[in-house]
Amino acid sequence: MITDADIKLHVPDNIPWNWAETGYFNFYIPEANIFGFVYIVHRAGVGATISDIEIVDRPGFSADDAVYIDLINHNPLVEKAEDFTLETGLSFRAKSIRDYEIDYRAGGIDLHLECEALMEPYDIHDPEMDPMAVVDEAAAIANTGFGSAYSAHFDMTVKVVGRLKIGGKEYPIDCVSTMDHSWGPRPENGFHPILWANAHFGENYSLHGIFSVDRDAPVGQQHVFKHGYALIDGQVRGAKGGRIGTLRPELFPTSMEMTLIDRDDREHTVYGSVLTHHPWVPYGNNLSPITMTRWHTTDGRVGIGTYLEGFPLNRIRK
Repeated sequence: MITDADIKLHVPDNIPWNWAETGYFNFYIPEANIFGFVYIVHRAGVGATISDIEIVDRPGFSADDAVYIDLINHNPLVEKAEDFTLETGLSFRAKSIRDYEIDYRAGGIDLHLECEALMEPYDIHDPEMDPMAVVDEAAAIANTGFGSAYSAHFDMTVKVVGRLKIGGKEYPIDCVSTMDHSWGPRPENGFHPILWANAHFGENYSLHGIFSVDRDAPVGQQHVFKHGYALIDGQVRGAKGGRIGTLRPELFPTSMEMTLIDRDDREHTVYGSVLTHHPWVPYGNNLSPITMTRWHTTDGRVGIGTYLEGFPLNRIRK
């Protein structure tokens, strides 16, 4: 069960050097084709906090196609994960597990985000919440889709408001998004290939899914459902199945179809087309092609979301 105590650092006895606590927050300004995210990783085992702010406005094939990137790997470890300011220009405050405020001012960027939850944190290890949860600890880690990196993990759909100033131009931010938070051993090699995807159709309907990935399998067989939910009118409906069909000519997808099957056997199918893509490298041994995706429901609703895959690089190319 996730509580307000989980906004603080989790520091076990004899903490492993590869221990990590992460927070991911993204925002959309679709009318300007802008997609951005803030990614934070606290590594108490080595005394460092990673801050990563990235803004994208096009289908980019290299890092310098981005509007802006500020990825600093070796900030000193913060004293409080729930309230800190870095010399990078990033400030973060978690008022509770459901309420966050983020500011970043540096390099001609002025970003302000207020993120308020539309649901309770979705704990992938809680059987009362997630039909795919496994009670046995070792089996649960194997079943996360991301190994020990998701030893403790929640996803949460949030309302995001704020502003983005780029140089002299200002954009209002008003969107629905999905954030996540994890803690546990997170080695930088041996990552499990993963898909993390969500679609938001206003405050009353969102989908989120986590899948394992085999890029070498045939189209339609590359993804295996692990966890997810449908958020409908404030009610969280854990998913017990799902499937993805992705058209990926090379590294980046161009279109996809996602179906989640909720706990009551209701199927939620959405179709996506990519608006922006970016070769994110959150860790040196992990390449994560990330996209802002336009989603459509079968009944004509139009939404926005993220389609993010992560692939290990420390493996021999086939």
